[in-house]
Amino acid sequence: MKKQLLTAAIIAAASAGASAEQFWADNSVSMLYGSDYTLTPNADETNTLTTLTLEHVSGHSWGGLFYFVDRHVGESNFEETYAEFSPKFTLVSFEDSIVKSVNAAFTYEFSSNSGGFNQDNYLYGVGADLAIPGMNFASVTYYYSQRNNTFDNGDNDHQLTLTYGWSSGNFNIDGFLDYSTGTEDHDSEMNFTPQLTYNLGPALGTQNKVKVGVEYSYWNNKFGSKFVEDDDRDQNAISLLLKVHL
Repeated sequence: MKKQLLTAAIIAAASAGASAEQFWADNSVSMLYGSDYTLTPNADETNTLTTLTLEHVSGHSWGGLFYFVDRHVGESNFEETYAEFSPKFTLVSFEDSIVKSVNAAFTYEFSSNSGGFNQDNYLYGVGADLAIPGMNFASVTYYYSQRNNTFDNGDNDHQLTLTYGWSSGNFNIDGFLDYSTGTEDHDSEMNFTPQLTYNLGPALGTQNKVKVGVEYSYWNNKFGSKFVEDDDRDQNAISLLLKVHL
């Protein structure tokens, strides 16, 4: 069933994109370097990670598409690949309203690492794009999450996702907040990750955005894990960030 849902979403996004208009698109590559990451197999080290991220976001007449791939490299030969593929399909649009559109939403998230952890999670639900004065973008999405990972292989839960972006001149703040409910086999969790950046493109004489800044990651009850001590569940990590828009 899960593979059927994923296949249907990919086919729908591909077929819609082939027959509809693309309004805009943005692609970027990022490099992050930071420490204090929790629940990595190198737990006795400083939990330093270097992350390379490839990211795409685009708007279409049928909706929108967002996907990214993270490649993490850490101490003690730790390596991980994590990715998300997230199309949304516009159900209804509004003018002169705080709600710009209501969308059917789907996300496939998957990862594997050198410590033996792997996951394939399938999220589907409904969301809304918002027109908030002063914000570049904002959205709220409810997902029903089918969890499939080596921690618990299972109990499904619910997730609320907020995304946001604001800028003033070359200064920019954007990011997301995920909140997932708990079940008998895992706790509720919250992941709040903003990026604060400054665009050096104009100073470098390029039209492409070249952003430098920091990413802050606060993850309460990371992975909803019940098998680790309370002090090891919460992640407070700051990473240096370089992001180039292509």
